[in-house]
Amino acid sequence: MQQEITTAQDFLKLLPDSDTVFTSKDAFLAKHLLPLISIDLAQINPEWQGWIHLVNPIEPYECYIGSETAEFHNEFAHENWFILQLDEQSQYHWLADQHYFILENKSHPSYAEVLMHSQAMHEDFQQVKQRFLEQKRVISTSDVNYQNNKPTILLNQLGGDAEYGNWCYPIEEQLKLENIEQDDNCFVHIFDQQQRRYYFIASASGWEYCNHGADNILMFYQPETRRVLFTFDWT
Repeated sequence: MQQEITTAQDFLKLLPDSDTVFTSKDAFLAKHLLPLISIDLAQINPEWQGWIHLVNPIEPYECYIGSETAEFHNEFAHENWFILQLDEQSQYHWLADQHYFILENKSHPSYAEVLMHSQAMHEDFQQVKQRFLEQKRVISTSDVNYQNNKPTILLNQLGGDAEYGNWCYPIEEQLKLENIEQDDNCFVHIFDQQQRRYYFIASASGWEYCNHGADNILMFYQPETRRVLFTFDWT
């Protein structure tokens, strides 16, 4: 396990292009998910192959992602969590209804508000990527505004187990969570309905890269199915 990674490594790719992260069939995901960092799965487990990508959702503007689109929930997308399929080319496929995202519903009461939020997020993210091309460092808008020279924490944690936190609800209502007590800490393992485990890969703060994002984006991987689970801690 590594914590508070601030420098790029050979097993990390910063700010990957959307067309390398999402399949052409699911290119619409680039409107909703901002790719922050790619991780070589072999760094976590030498038996695993390919790259996995940590993404920052544009939504929610308020509350949780999926909280205002409950009619489009399924076993792969729910309130404050969703699952992507990772293929053999290390690209993501969407497994749920596209209308899980508010911006796929023009008649949604929050559409206009979320659209403005989305435009601001994409504009900010493009500025972050441009600064990265020029300076080879991730510098968020907040750091520019406040002259913050501290290094960006690219990953809060890589490998190991996820600690218990606010993210455990509401995901515990659909998936099985098992608490593991160890050295006065409480770690959490996640299993699907077939008792297959999702292994913790990494976490990052969305706002380290963008002008908005969860305090902790947690990413898990299920090797049997190559599915990738995301959930979010809002402290």
